Amino acid sequence: MSAIFSYRPNTQKIHNGFKNILTPSILENICVRITGHRTYSVVELNDTYNKGRLIILNHNNTTHYITLSESRIEGRNSSLQSVPTAINVFFADPNPNKKLWYFFVPHTGNPFTDYHLVYYRLMMTAGIEFLNLDCYYSGFLLPYSSVDDLIAERSRNQSSNRSNNSSFVSKTEDKIQLYAKTYGANKYESTVFAVALSRIADRPIDVFAVSEQDLINLPASSLTTFSELGNISVYNTSLRLNRLAPDNEDTLRLRSAAYNYNLFDRIGMKKCALCGCEIPEIIHGAHIWGVSEIRNCEIIDDEQKYAHSTSGHNGLWLCHNHHKLFDSNLLAFNNEGRCLIRSTMPQEYKTFISDSIIANSIQQSILSDDFRYYLTQRNSAINLSSYIAV
Repeated sequence: MSAIFSYRPNTQKIHNGFKNILTPSILENICVRITGHRTYSVVELNDTYNKGRLIILNHNNTTHYITLSESRIEGRNSSLQSVPTAINVFFADPNPNKKLWYFFVPHTGNPFTDYHLVYYRLMMTAGIEFLNLDCYYSGFLLPYSSVDDLIAERSRNQSSNRSNNSSFVSKTEDKIQLYAKTYGANKYESTVFAVALSRIADRPIDVFAVSEQDLINLPASSLTTFSELGNISVYNTSLRLNRLAPDNEDTLRLRSAAYNYNLFDRIGMKKCALCGCEIPEIIHGAHIWGVSEIRNCEIIDDEQKYAHSTSGHNGLWLCHNHHKLFDSNLLAFNNEGRCLIRSTMPQEYKTFISDSIIANSIQQSILSDDFRYYLTQRNSAINLSSYIAV
């Protein structure tokens, strides 16, 4: 069967804008790499503009979706915004005989920053194959083998570049969690993350769509893709609310999601502040000024209560054991962030707890003025003179 390319030549803003990119040499290169032959025909479709920088190659009863890189690589997000759209178009096709590819066109700029390399691995994990990566990159990239693999590299990437903190992946005992923005350029990576996770997850996935003002939803095409995948649930949660809603199960889940997102955004990936544990299933966001105390505070309104209860300055990551000790006030922190142990405990308890603590003070990067404020609020209800320093 002969190879037939079809594509939409117009972009949303420029007539024939996409057609100008597709030189005969690019089409021939793609054709040879997929079919092994140089002969092809081209059909232009003018029913709508091009979405996903896509061209389609039909050959031997298989539909090949090829999304093209930008010719000018500028911002880290703008150079990859077409990929989620291409994924959604691909999943919308009910034909089971299909493949999804990525092809680098000749370009200017650097498409191989640390962020891009992580994104390419996500694309591979999501099922996208690269046609000509070896022509531009001498390194070796593989899809993620597990969610733990993805979390570990994401953590390293975000630690070295705080501007990359837009989407966060974590785990509980029974769920994979993806915290994803629905606003700004970063919303585009949510689809790729979710599809990649769906292929390697060993448990159901909760996607928390973190919204701002009226930008509350992920794209409808992405939601359709998630529905087709079957193991993804999507929850819309806001960083702002006009009032503090009753504590039903859904409200608690969403408030917790907003709080965790803000902790991720301010502190980074889950790591116990006291013992350094990085097992995400047993690490929690621990409030400094507790939610019940915030709720009972009569001098602030409901919107302020919600803001305090979800603030990334009002907490830190603690493992299950240290979180329980902290909530029970067996552990405390003075206003300078020094870890304290209640002095009235039996000596063997104090020794055991002390031995479990590697860092006896909170990192200076966490000790913001707002964090100190929340410590003051918490410590006003306990007697620090009954504690000793670790």
